[in-house]
Amino acid sequence: MNDSIDTVLNEAYTLVEPSIEDRRYVARVADICLNNVKMIASRYEDVSDVMLVGSYAKDTWLKDSVDIDIFVKIKPTVDSMRFEYIGKSIGFEALKDYNPYLRYSQHPYVEAIVDGIRVNVVPCYDVAIGNWKSAADRSPYHTLYMLDRLDHAKRREVRLLKRFMKVIGVYGAEIAVQGFSGYVCEVLVLIYGSFINTLARASRWREGEVIALDLNIYTKANDGDNSALIIIDPIDKHRNLGSAISYECVGRFILAARNFLAKPSIDYFKYSKNSIDINKLKASPYANNILIIEFAYKKRSDDIIWGQLKSSANSIVKQLSMNNFNVLRYKCYLLNDKAYIILLLDSLSIPPFSIKHGPSVFDANNAYRFIAKNKDSLLWLDNKGRVDAIMHRRFTYAKDMVSYILKEGLYSSGISKGLIEDLKQGFNIYTLNGKDNNIIDKLDINIVRTVYELITSDRYAFQSS
Repeated sequence: MNDSIDTVLNEAYTLVEPSIEDRRYVARVADICLNNVKMIASRYEDVSDVMLVGSYAKDTWLKDSVDIDIFVKIKPTVDSMRFEYIGKSIGFEALKDYNPYLRYSQHPYVEAIVDGIRVNVVPCYDVAIGNWKSAADRSPYHTLYMLDRLDHAKRREVRLLKRFMKVIGVYGAEIAVQGFSGYVCEVLVLIYGSFINTLARASRWREGEVIALDLNIYTKANDGDNSALIIIDPIDKHRNLGSAISYECVGRFILAARNFLAKPSIDYFKYSKNSIDINKLKASPYANNILIIEFAYKKRSDDIIWGQLKSSANSIVKQLSMNNFNVLRYKCYLLNDKAYIILLLDSLSIPPFSIKHGPSVFDANNAYRFIAKNKDSLLWLDNKGRVDAIMHRRFTYAKDMVSYILKEGLYSSGISKGLIEDLKQGFNIYTLNGKDNNIIDKLDINIVRTVYELITSDRYAFQSS
């Protein structure tokens, strides 16, 4: 028997709400870091303000997941080089006792782990709404906007939505996920009023749904990005927050929302790392058609490497398709400075030849050229009067085709330029069938889990009725 929605939500609140002790602990770290940044920033006349932004500042953070985002507001007259210099200098000096390091978005910023909590010191320009000079400039306005509009009840609803999205795997605006950002969760709750209302509305979303606090601010200018959803940023009517969300993440959220409303369960709020039966995985008919590419890469921004990896994976899939190998699904993964592209094909091998249809025999000139070009092949006339020939394939094994792409075709197959030097240092290609079957025992559990996800149905999106 299914639990009622109220029963499930009451239990879910206990999983997402920070305790008094949690709040005191995080507040102590935030105060120390904020005061450090303010002290260092006071030495720079180009800095106009320092403020907390993000989920901690808005009190929409989850008890098991919190970042402290400290934004350094810099006068708009400062050029980009000095802008970056000020941001890095303040960040490294303020967090010097915590082994700070650089991270990258549009501009570099400084990050450190302080007593187990991720702290980011990010530069932004102190500009008026609409006069944006960097991608970070909107964040202070987002924070002030939500502080003014989210009451205690709505902040709890935001936490539920975030946790739900995290568990089903659609949370996070980074390229690795291409999902819903924390700010989008806040906007959805603000528009729809609650977590349950958000699921109810999402279950009925149409492709290209326009979601806005005031639909009158929607303009045709927002139509151009062909995204699954059009979510208007409340502080920037020209910005579609939905453009960064993939069709896959939107679809998974819609299906999971429908399933939860039909059969409420606390499982949608509990992280699950189900054990994997390796023998069962090996025996799966789909596992026999898995191909794994592995290579080491030099450390760089997560967004950069993920962008390069996904672009290259897409090019490899296209090259395989052009050579008659059919890739059904694929996933990318990063682990310990190694990159993985994991492909599920309908078959790892194809016949050595196929048919090539030529012109009609009545088309004299083209028929002559076709026959001359294929004179060393098997030629015949079909029952429609066309000249046909046997085409011998260069590659009959996907593994050989991929190896060629990553060696001889490295500069001409659409592989991201940023990955070329990494791939030139070497790579491995594994399959899970035949003599390579035992490779699954040697792979990291995270890669095994990714393979498992690739050959199984998503349990939140496709639960049985």
